[in-house]
Amino acid sequence: MENNRNKIERWFDRHNHTMEFIRTIVAITVLVLQVVILLHIFRS
Repeated sequence: MENNRNKIERWFDRHNHTMEFIRTIVAITVLVLQVVILLHIFRS
């Protein structure tokens, strides 16, 4: 179990910046979609 945890932690350490970039892109996409949906609701 300890060895498996270390492998997972090392994988996360190697891909930390990529995961941060993906999280930022997803957050921006969600924000844009929310604005589009709200505009669509209030224009109807």
